[in-house]
Amino acid sequence: MLRILIPTDFSLLARKAAVYAHGLSQHLDAEFVLLHCDDKPRPAYAMVRKLDDVLRKEALESLQEVADSVKKETGLTAPITVDFVLGDPIASLEIYCEEHKVDLVVMGTKGETVIQNRLFGSVASGVMENVSIPILFVPAAAEPVTPRHIVFATDLTDLDRELPEVIAFARFFGATVNVVHIYPDIMKPETFDEERTQLDLIARTDYPNITFSAVMDSDIIQGINRYINAENCDLLTMFTYKTGILEYLFNESIAEELAAHATRPLLVLRKK
Repeated sequence: MLRILIPTDFSLLARKAAVYAHGLSQHLDAEFVLLHCDDKPRPAYAMVRKLDDVLRKEALESLQEVADSVKKETGLTAPITVDFVLGDPIASLEIYCEEHKVDLVVMGTKGETVIQNRLFGSVASGVMENVSIPILFVPAAAEPVTPRHIVFATDLTDLDRELPEVIAFARFFGATVNVVHIYPDIMKPETFDEERTQLDLIARTDYPNITFSAVMDSDIIQGINRYINAENCDLLTMFTYKTGILEYLFNESIAEELAAHATRPLLVLRKK
C-alpha cells in the first residue's frame, strides 16, 4: 500500500490538493496522511508546553474535520489519518517522510498568478529542493480528474532509467505516456525520427501506450507549456537531479517555474 502525505495549512488551496490526491485512490491502493506543521517560535518553559498540547489537540480536530469533508466530497473510502508536528515545515516534512516511509507528497500551488523571479512559494520551493521522494504539485486551476494522458518532459540523457518510473505510475491509471523533448532552433527537425523513436520506446519498455514528440522551441519552459496546452494533457512529469551545482540550478529552476505556472498537476521525480 502506498503512503501519500498531504501537507496542509488549512487553506482552500491545500484542501483542493487533498481532494485531488484522495481522488486518485480509485486506482491506487493507498493510505493518506494529512499533516500540519506549526513553526511558530516559542520559549521552552512549562506553560508553553501546555499551550502546545492545546494547539496540538485543536489542530488534530481541525485536520480530522478536513479529512472527513474530503472523504465526503470524493465519495471514496481510502483511509485518511491526521498528524501534527512542531517545527519548520520544510525540515519537518523531510524528516517525517523518512521516518514514516512516505511514497509521495501532494501539495497545492497557487499557479501562474504567483510566479515572481522563478519562485512559487518558499515552502513548496524548499520541499522540492530538500525532499527526495516524488512530489505532486496540484495548482489551483487543476480539475480532479484521473490522469489518463501523462506528458513526460525529458532531455533524453537518461531515458532508460527514467521512463520505467514514469510508466510504473502510468500503469495505475492505464494512462498514455507522451514522451516530449524540447530542442533548440539551432537543431534541424530531421534530427528526430518520431515514429521510429516511438516504436523503439514501446519495444524497450513493453508498454504499448507510449508516444514520442520532438518540439522545437528556444525556451524550454514555454515549449513545454505550449505542448501540454495543445495536447490537453492531465498531468506533466519530469525528473530533477543534483549531480552538480549548474545542473542542480538548471533543473530545479525549470521544475519550479513549471510548477508555478502550471494549470495542470506536475509530478516531480528525482534522478538517483
